[in-house]
Amino acid sequence: VNFFESYFPDLKDVPSTAKSPQQMFGAIAKTWFAEKKGISRKDLVVVPVMPCLAKKYECQREEFSTDGNRDVDYSISTRELAAFIKQANIDLNTLEDEAFDSPMGESTGASVIFGNTGGVIEAAVRTAYELNTGKKLEKVDFLELRGLEGVREATIDFNGTPIRIGIAHGLGNARKLLNDVRAGRSKFHAIEI
Repeated sequence: VNFFESYFPDLKDVPSTAKSPQQMFGAIAKTWFAEKKGISRKDLVVVPVMPCLAKKYECQREEFSTDGNRDVDYSISTRELAAFIKQANIDLNTLEDEAFDSPMGESTGASVIFGNTGGVIEAAVRTAYELNTGKKLEKVDFLELRGLEGVREATIDFNGTPIRIGIAHGLGNARKLLNDVRAGRSKFHAIEI
């Protein structure tokens, strides 16, 4: 969001209005989960581990808080988590296996791919495809866009209507795609950055 506000304010209607998975989780943790456990939201600290450093700034935005209490208190990167584990001399290979906690029940296959670049849009496309066609979308082949390393694309046939989606890895690649959107040259119906 900061990237759009700073460099593409004329395209502020382009991004999805849905919260990011990080912010969705934080909001649910501070409301539903806190209520279920009998904890005040202000006594609950939510710290997701994310691959993107921009999440640190995202969680500080005013619109992601209630009565001055943030939905996500802190966001740490996967590299920071690895450093914490190393600093604490934890050898993951020596830890005993434990059952996975699932406070909200079982999740869908779509949730597994959220952490990958392009995972959110792939999950959305899979869901939209199934709702639109009544069939499961078996495989989405994202191909590297010729001449644009770090940009992938896929075309999905929605009952005879081809829907083109793009994925930009990193803000440099996002800038290239958004400049095409700005110039009216984009062939994509949806883009994940």
